[in-house]
Amino acid sequence: MATLGEVLRAQRERKKITLDQAADDTKIRERFLRALEDGDYESLPGAVYTKGFLSNYAEYLDLPPARLVGLYRSERPAAEAPRRFEPMRPIARRAVVLRPSLLLPIAAAAAVALFVGYLYYQLSTFAVLPKIEVTEPPADAVAQSADYVIKGRTTPDARITVRVFPGPQTYTDIHPGADGEFGVTVQLHPGTNHVEVEVLAQGKVDRVSRAIQLESVADAEQAPQLIVEQPANGGTYTNAPVTVSGRVDRSVASLLVNGTPVTPAADGTFGMTVNFAAGQQAVHVVARTATGAEVQETRTVGVSYTAAVVTVRVRGGAAWLLATVDGRQAPNTNKVFPDGQVLTFSGKRVVLRTGNAGTTYVTHNGIEVGLMGDPGQVMERTFATP
Repeated sequence: MATLGEVLRAQRERKKITLDQAADDTKIRERFLRALEDGDYESLPGAVYTKGFLSNYAEYLDLPPARLVGLYRSERPAAEAPRRFEPMRPIARRAVVLRPSLLLPIAAAAAVALFVGYLYYQLSTFAVLPKIEVTEPPADAVAQSADYVIKGRTTPDARITVRVFPGPQTYTDIHPGADGEFGVTVQLHPGTNHVEVEVLAQGKVDRVSRAIQLESVADAEQAPQLIVEQPANGGTYTNAPVTVSGRVDRSVASLLVNGTPVTPAADGTFGMTVNFAAGQQAVHVVARTATGAEVQETRTVGVSYTAAVVTVRVRGGAAWLLATVDGRQAPNTNKVFPDGQVLTFSGKRVVLRTGNAGTTYVTHNGIEVGLMGDPGQVMERTFATP
């Protein structure tokens, strides 16, 4: 039977996903993903953190989380067996006769021992970690609301920081009251949240962790179906907008692509293009039902430009447009275009002239330039290869 690490690595390689890409997508450190795939359990954090990371990674790779958590439990090294000690046998010693010549060395040794003991007491007292107690939740918990109040008790002079993973979300400079009580409201994500409470007092730091599972009413409802066909995760686009397409089921009431509403066709298919600036970019698609149940898909793509790519949108009224690309008039220009028209030109040098600058919106190499001018104004702009 394949080990947990072999199952994870095989599925990731089958999907042609690199470890650093998986770390970016799941927000789990690459060294933890590598440790899971290598079966290196000693390099992983506590069992609660590891199970959360494993569940998120399994969902990301389209694997059953419960089965992989079971594999993890079966493969995790058992606790070290307690050691057995044989009773010590008394050692026969010869009687020591105290003589005056021995008293001075014994007194000096006693003084040194007392001094070392005093230093040890002072250092051990200084090294004691600050007191921290998380009272809410008192242990790992399940929440029904994304707003959750973390409460606890520590020393009055402490400074508290709370982090919520995945993310992380960080809440800093939390100061307890005179009685040491503190509280802070955090935002939970759907699924498993790992909450770390850190206290700093007199230069020493201590931490307490909790796992909180957010299960809202919407989570109990079956999530809508969302299939993103384009873009492929890790795809590259050169001198072109990114096409986003796919399909949803009839239960979807709203569909967003990077925050922009999209209306699916009657058969559930949808499609649109997104202009991105050069670099690594993320495409987020969110589908929601009328009752709030939702499903999300994220794709990461690489965008680059070796030419000037100019996208023109006529919005708010008609506009006469003339485009010249590398010294030649672009086909089907030098005429009036209606409201809603979208045109794209690409070349080493693009010259765009409009007879109504107040309705001509321009995007250059994925960067929004905006309106070319005022309504009715004749304007010309030149865009060159980066």
